[in-house]
Parts: sequence; structure tokens; C-alpha cells
Amino acid sequence: MPILHKISANGSLFSARSGAVLLDAALLQGVEFPHDCRAGRCGTCLTRVKKGITLGGETGEPRTVYACQARVLSDLKVEFDDLPPPQTVGAQVTGMTDLAQDVVELQVRPDGPMPILPGQYCRFTFRGFPTRAYSPTVSMTGETQAESFRLQIQRVPGGQVSTNLGERICSGHRLTIEGPFGTAFHRPGRSERLVLVARGTGFAPILAVADAALRENFQRDMVVIAASRRIEELYMPAALGRLSTAPNASVVATVEQPQGQSRLVRTGPVEDHLPCLTRGDIVYVAGGRRFVEGVANLARAVGAQVHFDAFESNGSENPGGGFLEKFAKTAKSVVFGAAPAAANGNSVGRPTINAPPRSQDHRWDRGGSAPDAA
Repeated sequence: MPILHKISANGSLFSARSGAVLLDAALLQGVEFPHDCRAGRCGTCLTRVKKGITLGGETGEPRTVYACQARVLSDLKVEFDDLPPPQTVGAQVTGMTDLAQDVVELQVRPDGPMPILPGQYCRFTFRGFPTRAYSPTVSMTGETQAESFRLQIQRVPGGQVSTNLGERICSGHRLTIEGPFGTAFHRPGRSERLVLVARGTGFAPILAVADAALRENFQRDMVVIAASRRIEELYMPAALGRLSTAPNASVVATVEQPQGQSRLVRTGPVEDHLPCLTRGDIVYVAGGRRFVEGVANLARAVGAQVHFDAFESNGSENPGGGFLEKFAKTAKSVVFGAAPAAANGNSVGRPTINAPPRSQDHRWDRGGSAPDAA
């Protein structure tokens, strides 16, 4: 006779046969459980194992599993973040600005409310084009436009979507937005130092997280590192300058190729410019898969918390313009025990679930342009 295990997920009770996939068991019994790809890539179903034993679905984080891959081996108590439910809404392109030779900022207005936490991503399907995923962010200069999303998109030679920005895709173009997805979002109510690391257009979610953190607490300890291959690709000096106005924020711009244009821009791989990481740090990293994996491993080595949704290439688009997916991990070990719960994040974008709390220092809320950092 099959062994049945009792499971508590965020207080909802259900049962599962021994060896059953945790997510499948929950959904079959009508339990709402966040999920998307069901392949252990997107991270939407990340689950903390508070009590009991699961097999498989490892994430690299202690006692945290992908519910779509983890199998039930005992009675369980698990928790997951209460995220805005994915939905699909229509939208329209309302503006477009070149940030650099190969990076464009797109303004998109959803037809209706679409809550999203700072750092999450959505799937965007421009009419007549294949779907791409981008992470909505805030204005580089701090101006507010609550009803619009801002996307930072790299133009890629041969890209099906990015090469048509400003051509076949322009103001007035219709699209659909599906989401939000991802778990690399801002968690409010924390005081630990934030270390925010980005490469290329991975800066979009990093800026969203930094902005939300400073709106909550303008005094927050924070290190922001923006990396690129060449100095011409550093498109974010206005945003870096704005972040540097916070009293406890340290801002670094670095490029891989030698340059003689600015003494403020450092040279070398990003690991040469990371602060000395500690167990008490909270690290966010965004960019290409190898970049994210390298920084995440350095954070894990000292026991720091790390959050990421790594760019993955899709078709002819490079990582800057393709799907944002968490790179897959092959799970082979058993996960035990208890892990700390994460708080919900603040929402950004059009009418939201939780409006970002304002800092007591309202200089950040006013936004505006700050001196260039490069």
C-alpha cells in the first residue's frame, strides 16, 4: 500500500505519496503553489524545506528546492514567497530612448494593473515577433511614471526583436505581457548590506532592487557594481550617479578591456572589484549565465545569501535580449531541515499590491539626475 505523507505549505494542508513530485501533488489537490516552467529553470517554485526530507530539486541554496523537481520522502512543512500571481495583459509601446549605441530604453504601458516586485521579470510578445523576457525597471534619472514599465534592451546583430526596435517596433506598437516571474526580487524589512552586481543589461533588475531598497531606507549600506566588456557599453552613468548620492552607497563601474577615457571607470574582471563578502551580506547578481554563476559561487563560499535570475540566450538574440531563466541545476542529493523565511518585496509598475514605502529622507523619492559616475 502506498505511503502517504502529510504536507503543510504556507499553512495549506495536503497529502502526497512517497516519491511524488511536491508541486504535482499540491496542484492535483487544488493547492495554489507558484510555478511556471516546471523544469527547474525559472525559480518561480522555489520552496524552503522547514521540516522533513525531499529528494532532488536542489538549488545551490541550503534547504531550498525547486518544488517542480523535489520528491516527497517524509511528512513536510514547507514555505514559499507569496508572489504576485502571473497574469497576461495587453500593452502598448509609449516611448523609446537610446541609452547607448546598442542599448535602448523602451517604455511600455500595460492596459490594466500588473503588480510586479522589483527585480522580477515578465515575458513580452510584441505583435508579429517572438516572445522575449525582460526585467522591468525604473527610470535611469529617477523620474516617476507609475503606469509604465521601462525596459533596457540590448540591440543584437541578427536579433529578431532587438534589431527592429525603432523600426517595425515603435511608439504605438501593441504587445502582450505575461508575468511576473522570478525570485531575485527586493525583500523589504532587512538591514544587512546589499551587494548588487550586474553585467550589461542585467543592470535593469539590479537598478530596480537598488531603487526599492533606498526608497525604504535611504541609509542602507549598499555596494553597486556595473560591469561591461567595453567602456562604450556602460550606458548607466546617470543611474550610478543617482545611486551614489545615498550616504552609505558605494558605486563601481568596471570594464574588461583597457580604456583611457575615464579614471573613474575601473578595469578588470568583476571579481577584482567585489568587496570582501561576509556571511551577513545579501547579494543580487544579474547578467549572463557564466557571470552570474561566478559571482554566486563567491557569495556561497562565505555563506552569504544570493539571489539571481540568470540571462539565457534565446534563438538569435544574445543574453541581453533573450529569456531570463534560472540556469538549471542537476539535483542529486537529499535536502533536510529549516531555512529562514524571506519577506515579501515591494511592487513596482502600474497599480501594485504593495506600494514601495517612502524613505524618511525624501531626496531619493524626488529622483532627478545626479552627476555622471563615468
